[in-house]
Formats: sequence, C-alpha cells, structure tokens
Amino acid sequence: MNDDATRQWYDEVTIGQVRDLLAGQGARSVWVKRLVRNNNSKQQIWFANDPSDLSFLPLGTPTFAPGRSGKPKAGAPVVQIPVPWQWVNPRGAFDAPNTRLCYYPQYPEVRLSGFLQGCRESPSILMNPGKRGYEEGRCLFLGPVASEDGKPDHVVALVVGAPSPAAGYVEQMKGFKPGHLCPVVFDDGHEIGDFSVLEQALLKIIGRKIVPWRYVKGQEPIRPYTKPNAAGFTLEAELGVSENAIPGPDFDVWELKAIEQKDLKKRSAHRVTLFTPQPDQGWAAEHSGVDFVKRYGHVTATDDAGKPSEYYFTTSAFDKPGKDDPDRRLRLQLTGFTDHKNFDTGGMIALVDKTTDELVAGWSYLKLLEHWQRKHNRAAYVPYLKTGKGKDTLVEFGPLLILGLSTSFGLFLQAFNDGKAVYDPGDKATLTDNVWKAHQRSQFRISTTNLNAIYYQVEEHDLSVEEETRVIPGIYPARTNKFKQ
Repeated sequence: MNDDATRQWYDEVTIGQVRDLLAGQGARSVWVKRLVRNNNSKQQIWFANDPSDLSFLPLGTPTFAPGRSGKPKAGAPVVQIPVPWQWVNPRGAFDAPNTRLCYYPQYPEVRLSGFLQGCRESPSILMNPGKRGYEEGRCLFLGPVASEDGKPDHVVALVVGAPSPAAGYVEQMKGFKPGHLCPVVFDDGHEIGDFSVLEQALLKIIGRKIVPWRYVKGQEPIRPYTKPNAAGFTLEAELGVSENAIPGPDFDVWELKAIEQKDLKKRSAHRVTLFTPQPDQGWAAEHSGVDFVKRYGHVTATDDAGKPSEYYFTTSAFDKPGKDDPDRRLRLQLTGFTDHKNFDTGGMIALVDKTTDELVAGWSYLKLLEHWQRKHNRAAYVPYLKTGKGKDTLVEFGPLLILGLSTSFGLFLQAFNDGKAVYDPGDKATLTDNVWKAHQRSQFRISTTNLNAIYYQVEEHDLSVEEETRVIPGIYPARTNKFKQ
C-alpha cells in the first residue's frame, strides 16, 4: 500500500476491516465512541462517569496530578490512570506512551488524554484541532488485548473519518448511544454485556450436582477441589472462564460471585467480599504482617509452655466509626470524605491508635481505587448449595440470581461511611516449627441485602421462571449519564 493510500484508508475503511485490523493485533472485543467537535487532542475525550465503567480495559496505578481545569468545581487534584495504548493503521501498531485517563471525581467524569504524545504514527490528522480534530462523526474504535497468560495487557485503537463506511455503520448499530463508549455489535455476533448470553450459559449448569473443580491454564484440571473458594472456581470453570488470577471481569464483561445459600429456593442474606487490598499507609505498611498481628491482634492459641503460638486480628481490635469502646486500642475512620460526590482523593480509610493518634494502617483512596476500577461495574451473584465433605463434596448452582449494575468509587466510600460496607479482617500469625508465619486478609465486605448501596440498580432474576425480574433502585439516584460529548 503506498503512502497516499495509507493516509486515506481511514475515510474508506469498512466495519469489517476495522474488526480485522484490531483483531489482527490481538483485540478480544471492539468498542466504539462516535466523536463530536470537542473530542480532540486539545479538549480530551469523555469516556465515562467512573473508572469502574472501564473495568474491561487494562488500567494502571492511579496517581495525583495538579488540577488545571477552569471549571467552577475545579481545584482538587486530578487522578491520572495510565493506559497501555497502541494506535493501529494498515502498517501496524505503534505505542502511544503518554496515554492516560483523567478522573475528576468532583464532577464525576473520566476523560482520555495524552493519546497523541510520543507516538510515531498517531491519528493526528483526525484528532488535531488544526487539521480535522473538529470533524463531527469521526469514530474511535478500541479493543483490549490480553498477554499470553490471559491478563489484560494493552489497548489497540484506531480512528476513522466521518465519511467512512465504518462510521456510517456505527450510527445504525444495535445498542449505539450517542456520546457513549459502546460495544460494537457485528452483524454476526451478540452485544457485549447482553445479559441473555450470561443467562444461557448459567442455564446449562443450574440444577446440576457438580464435583467442584478448578481450571488452571496449561495444567490438568484439579478435581475434586475442596478448598473454601471451590464454588467460585467451579462456577468459572463450568462457564469456560480461565482462572481469574487478577481482578477484573470474568465472563464477557460480567464479574461472577458465587454466594452460599442454605436453600436454593429462597434468598438469604450473605456477606460477600468486595476486595482484599493490604494497607499502603502507616505503621502496618512499614512492618511485616507477623509484627502487625502480634502487636495489635489477640492470642488464640498457646504452646505446651503456655506461650502464644497463634494470634488473630479481627473486628474485635478496633472501634467502628461512631463507636468508642474503652477496651479497644484502635479506631477505624474515614478521612477526607463528605459524601459520595464530594471526597478528597488524598484521603484514606484509616486505623488509628486511640491513645497516640498514630496511623496504624491506612488504605489510601488511590490504593482502593486501583482495585475498584477493575471490578464490580457489572456483577452477577450466583447462589450455590454445598453438600457432602472432603472428596464427597458436591456443589449445585441455583436460579435466584442477583445482578449489580453500574457503580462508582464514591458509592463504595458512602456505603463504608454508612456501615453497609465493612472492614472485616481475618489476619493471622501462627508459630510453626519455631517460625512465625502470617496469613493476611484485609477484607472489605458487604451483605447481599445492602448491594443497592454500591450499585445504582440491582436486579433479582429467577432463571427458573421466564421473564421473572425484580428491579431494586439504588439508595442513591441513578446517574443521569450527563456525558460530555
């Protein structure tokens, strides 16, 4: 292809050719945003309200940057999240090393920035305001690419001109929403995130008594697999999902959560783990897990000489917000938080020594956001019943499904502040063969009865009855999707 043809391909490319270009670079799915006049390299590109809306992308570690916006609400630091990004054209894929998402929680909104800087062959003709950067109807296509071990690795993307057949296809596409980042629905495929796809997959396993097993990529399946997390691994394995070694969506764009029930014919409250990040601030971040549990935990076992051989650190070690038990050394508190729309991104969830005010352990909002942005925007909570013991264990999945739809980091903080999401640690230090070993588990959890505190909408589905759905609005009003075109 000569240079002139290469320069013009973006005005002639079809939707099939877009798919081939991105799939040829390893994209697993394709998404699109139709661009308007102010979507260019100068004014950034609105992508979402919250980073969790983009959990299907490989998002990096959040950092602070000084805010430079002139908007009335501006002033708080901007949270920048790097995204490994490559621009694709018929000549290949080219790194765009400065691509990042800018998260403004005070609005809230997430914008794409820095995407042309440092790239040898970027779509500058279509994105530079001095060229065609104000052209209405251009389309940005992108797709996540996984590395050989299945982990999200980088994004490949391209931009097409408004006159192209690919741009014309987008406007007529099923599920297209102006201004939004939408999954591309090809004529021969399903819509990404369509619940019916997950529903059909679950119907194939519901009601079966299954020997629990675990799929490990590149190895023989482990069967039976009887550890406490067996049901979750079995659910993923039965649905053909590779082992979820890192946080992120499991099936299509759904995150799967197996919740144990005593009866599959009715719903019962169950506490689920949201994530398990270790503290990155305070005394605990500078000392070993053994030192932390021995210093702040309580003795739960002794040896023959009466000396401690096991310590646990649990909720009995600290006061929850608003409580003051004189027998507890620590206080749990939120810093820099007003409400789910107003919080200081430099704040943290903190364990503080009640006597000295020393910061014992802190989970910075940036640390928590790094976990939250990879999970939870679409979650399916699947009930299961476990029978038998040891090698005779069986699991059965039930039809009473719960879906959590659309969340935000601010909602998590609000739920924590309101006592609906909780810090429920299970840290242990054990003396084995004269060596202390730590088992650290900083769990943040929530009951299934409080899911509408962290989602803008919750749906209860009975897959045994056609079209049996109960919609539960979130405690806080659903976002009005005030997208910035």
